[in-house]
Amino acid sequence: MSVSRGILGLVAICAVIVLLALAGLALAFATQLEFSIDGLLLLAVCLMMGGIFSLMLLLLAKEAGWLAWLPFPRKKPAAQAAAANPANPGAGQGK
Repeated sequence: MSVSRGILGLVAICAVIVLLALAGLALAFATQLEFSIDGLLLLAVCLMMGGIFSLMLLLLAKEAGWLAWLPFPRKKPAAQAAAANPANPGAGQGK
């Protein structure tokens, strides 16, 4: 199985879970669910599942390069970090 096919399978699974979570939220509000403990837990589970799998979708899209236009914070390679912040030779020594 190729890498792109594996990523597309994961994207499809995550998208289905997100859609089911959104459908659960919509159904809860459409049926005027009571705000008892049962209703609050249903809303919390739908929000949690939608949030977790939306984050997974975002990370998969970032890894696949589909979100190249979004600015993500990037770590500097070790060589650039050392050049930007040279070590102070006298900083660690006591006087």
